[in-house]
Amino acid sequence: MNKILTILLSLISFSILSQTTYEINSFSEKYKGKLIIEKGLEDDIFKKGEISIYDINKNIITIKSEEFTFELTSDGNIETDIIELPYGKQSIIIYQDFNFDGKKDLAVMDGQYSCYHGPSFQVYLETGNDLKHSPEFTRLAQEYCGMFQVDYESETINTMTKSGCCWHQFSKFKVEENKPILIKIIEREFSPDGLTEDYVEKNIINDTLVEMKYSYLAEEVDIIEVYSMNFENGKKMSVFRAFAFEDYLFYVFTDKDSKIELLYRDEFIYHKNKNTLTFINKNVEYKIDSVGILVKTPKRKVHLKAKEIGENMTLSSLSELKLKNLKTK
Repeated sequence: MNKILTILLSLISFSILSQTTYEINSFSEKYKGKLIIEKGLEDDIFKKGEISIYDINKNIITIKSEEFTFELTSDGNIETDIIELPYGKQSIIIYQDFNFDGKKDLAVMDGQYSCYHGPSFQVYLETGNDLKHSPEFTRLAQEYCGMFQVDYESETINTMTKSGCCWHQFSKFKVEENKPILIKIIEREFSPDGLTEDYVEKNIINDTLVEMKYSYLAEEVDIIEVYSMNFENGKKMSVFRAFAFEDYLFYVFTDKDSKIELLYRDEFIYHKNKNTLTFINKNVEYKIDSVGILVKTPKRKVHLKAKEIGENMTLSSLSELKLKNLKTK
């Protein structure tokens, strides 16, 4: 009997010595936390162990994981409520109001199950009496990239997910009856040549999906403006070269919000005697001169008069360029 007791005590002692325990007591006046990590894994990036949440003296949540990640403060405590968005360093415990009812809720890391092996969480809503697990909020902290963002000004929840370097999806949710309800999706990707950022925006209005598409010139593309015009309505025209396509000339016409209305990159003709630049796109002829743009369709002509010309820019500079898609006559 004494031999069995000795063996049991030895096992208990070994179990205690093979673990490192962290008390997490600073995140809430109502709840306490305890994190147990297997001995020897403290300095690993991903740590095997379990975390427990206590209400006074009662254990109300226990989560085991093979891949906890956390940061320690200078005094050896675990940092909480750190959320680097859209994805980055995130705390093992996040204690915030997620459903805009004025009561703080709880998200507890359960591993690295979100996109690209990022941190994931189980989410519990504060009911006033206890914490209640929310499958709907938990899904947002599992199926996207890391923890979701809470926007208290607009009372919306925002998530992000991605595929590779060039496609991102941003989703917005409102909260109804303690559940996140999708209201908007914005998908962004770069064009194959990297020249534009292309967006698909989907808004859910009265249970109907309304979709619109638009593009911008990619901020990452370095351009040299050859000639530009601004118009009274805030629209802009620019003839430019891009370092990634240094042998070609481009034309872009954008609205007041910099959304592209027309991007053209095929053949241009510079008429030296008239000092005009022309091109034809889908049976529409465009003629750029020193005062504006003449747009000629098979049925009508429209003369867009510029408010101002780009500083120190002249069309005559085109005669000095040797580009594959520019002819001089």
